[in-house]
Amino acid sequence: MWRYSLLLGLVFLGGIGIAQPQEHFRIENSREYKSISLNYTASSGTCYLGAGKTDEPLSVHSARDIEDFNHRFNKNLNNGELDIKLKLEEKNTQSFSQSISSKMFDKSEESSNIWKVFLTEDLPYDLDLKYGIGTAFIDLSGISVRRMKIQTGSADVNVNYLSSFANPIEMEELFVKVDLGNVNIRQLIKTKARKVTAEVGFGNLLLDLSELSEKSCDVRASVGAGNLEILIPKSGSAILVKVKSSMLCDVRLTKSFREIEEDVFVNEDYDEDAENLVTFDVDVAMGNIIFKEKK
Repeated sequence: MWRYSLLLGLVFLGGIGIAQPQEHFRIENSREYKSISLNYTASSGTCYLGAGKTDEPLSVHSARDIEDFNHRFNKNLNNGELDIKLKLEEKNTQSFSQSISSKMFDKSEESSNIWKVFLTEDLPYDLDLKYGIGTAFIDLSGISVRRMKIQTGSADVNVNYLSSFANPIEMEELFVKVDLGNVNIRQLIKTKARKVTAEVGFGNLLLDLSELSEKSCDVRASVGAGNLEILIPKSGSAILVKVKSSMLCDVRLTKSFREIEEDVFVNEDYDEDAENLVTFDVDVAMGNIIFKEKK
């Protein structure tokens, strides 16, 4: 699914249709900026976020006329941290039920509503990204991210390191909230996140931790009626899983795990003193949590 979505996204993002892309929002770099806090909200469409070719902290492009959107854009500088808030909402927005139907049966509007958001590799970011409906492609290759929050209504969000350049700095926390949409986070180890928090309502979340980690990571996840799939290495990584479940849910571990006490499981490489210990604390009500080994 990721490969198909990625190829589809690159086709969209490479050309943006017939209309000529325009730069609608831009912030020039300044020596005053020491870090960036970006709060970005897109109510609909196909959105791309990744590193740009300049040192500008933010550059936003689209072939759409900005007058088609209700938008808010402001910035504030405080002690070297530049706080940016950008919200894009298409005028005459559909009701929630209409938007779900449109997403399922009509892709023409989504494919014509495309936004490219470019960041710089020269400054560290706190990212707070919210997507309503549509599709988002986030390529974090080479971008320094201290903290990251992703929230989706019914949008499909794909996160990856397509150039395989990991986060140059350590990420304090990665927070993901999925309501009805689908979120795929590939090569999660490259975020260098020490803490991962995930909340899944009725949607689907994929956390790809299949690469070997050099440092410890604490993953806390709660699932309502949705699905959480976690990819882990077949060997070489110490893993501990704590489960809080109900009779209405399904939690599936691989054969390499054994139970050391009630609802606490470890894999064959587990060592409580391991420097690369990955700990999962999962709570599921009616949904599913599945652990899979990398093939």
